[in-house]
Amino acid sequence: MNPETRVEDPDGRRLWLLAVIVALCWALLYLGTARQSAGELGFPLDDAWIHARLAGNLAEGDGLTFNPGQKSAASSAPLWSILLALPAYLRIPFPWAAYLAGMGATSLLAWCGFAWVRRVTADRSAALATALLLVSTHPFPWSAVSGMEPPLAAVMVIAIAALVPGRRPLVCLFLAAMAALVRPELILLPPIVLVDYWLKVRPRRARGVARVAIGAMAASVAPLLFNQLVGGTILPASFAAKVGRHGIIAALLEHRPDQIVPILAANLPSDLPAFLEALARDNLVLLLLAPLGFLKLARGGDGSHVPWILFVLQPCAMAVLAPFGGPAFHEQRYIAQLVAVAIVAGCAALTRMPGWSRGAVWRGGMILCLLGISAAGAVRGMTRYDLEVKNITQMQVRVGRWLASRDGKPSLLATNDIGAIGFITRAPILDLTGLATPEVIPFLRRRAASGSRNYGWNGASESGLLELLRERRPDYVAIFPSWYPSPFFRAALGQAVLQVRLQDNLICGDDTMVVYRPSWAADESRAAGPRPFGRAD
Repeated sequence: MNPETRVEDPDGRRLWLLAVIVALCWALLYLGTARQSAGELGFPLDDAWIHARLAGNLAEGDGLTFNPGQKSAASSAPLWSILLALPAYLRIPFPWAAYLAGMGATSLLAWCGFAWVRRVTADRSAALATALLLVSTHPFPWSAVSGMEPPLAAVMVIAIAALVPGRRPLVCLFLAAMAALVRPELILLPPIVLVDYWLKVRPRRARGVARVAIGAMAASVAPLLFNQLVGGTILPASFAAKVGRHGIIAALLEHRPDQIVPILAANLPSDLPAFLEALARDNLVLLLLAPLGFLKLARGGDGSHVPWILFVLQPCAMAVLAPFGGPAFHEQRYIAQLVAVAIVAGCAALTRMPGWSRGAVWRGGMILCLLGISAAGAVRGMTRYDLEVKNITQMQVRVGRWLASRDGKPSLLATNDIGAIGFITRAPILDLTGLATPEVIPFLRRRAASGSRNYGWNGASESGLLELLRERRPDYVAIFPSWYPSPFFRAALGQAVLQVRLQDNLICGDDTMVVYRPSWAADESRAAGPRPFGRAD
């Protein structure tokens, strides 16, 4: 907001507080129903427990590490993990520490949206609708109590656009660099800010453009340098562990440029309709209004092209550069910031709706109708949230508690879901997907012998993984058996001492998790000679 237009607005604060109260009501509904379903409070994703362990280690002085003393960029949202360390340092227990941070970010999102639309439209009703819809439209009621970063990512994008990059390019570039540490997809923001500045600034001066261009390059490089400093690689560990074998980036790194055209031809036609479908399920009316709103948000000296450029560019980039999971994956975790800009744009266009100027009753009725549409999606999200918390609690949390109750503290646990198990046991973790322990990845990536192929999850080499396990000798191995289907692999793990099976799985990697207690000395005596892995094609 421009300094010359900044005035005291007690009515605005009261309207924003109304949105905060609505957000709190959603949070209480989500938490209450999930507690009744799961028997306790928890998180709907195991990833939230990863953030909790990272934040706890940071608060205790061990740095932003999953295993203290071992570098890894285990968090794809390190700024969120750092934020969670603040309540953890104050001894606020998880999951409450994450709920507090999530509600704070959601409240700030409502304020940013309210202030931006109020300035652009000079219409208090449209601004109120923005704040109410931001806290009531999926995925934000879900993410506020998920322990995850989507509300903070949305705040960063809305704040950058509202600050008007054409007027404050360096401030916006600083925030853009920070945004890429909340969601890696937002590394697109610095060049977008540069484009916005180029389109908006008048008159263009070579010195000013060069300064902003240098700032954009620095803002793009800064998150990569942070990853290198924290984890030893310029990209988050999730890229190598989960995404790195797909998309154009992988094709270029593996010297396979011939794959670029097939990736474009296959992914864009499938992912872009899925993206629009996800937003239409959230609130079709806002999606239809969004193009008019993008025009309104871009006009004038205080306008910004950031919203519509990001809305178009990010889904395309996600589809072809490093695809993983699709737009609806993890309750729209990767596209929450795009949902937010669609909501803001849709509300900015409300003033053009027929009947909007007829009076407060008409405007109130329209806002209630929009809230009803969004609320229906939020209720559907609440039903899934209940089941997701139940799944994580009954599987990963239960396994973590069972392992923590064993006599003697385990010296090493191997698992392919590290969050709740790592947080609860506090034991060193050998991450079988390579997220927290990237030295696992070369073993997973071993090529299969000629005439056979790897059947492990995401093309993992079971023989390579077993070699690593024999070398590291974890006390227990907790895995989804379906991820490693070779009978040779599971036979080498020894006795199954715990099996957890979910009847209504929605969010876990598989219906069944098994904990093995290997006897590595006995296994070595049986494995004196080479053993075949994989099956002939």
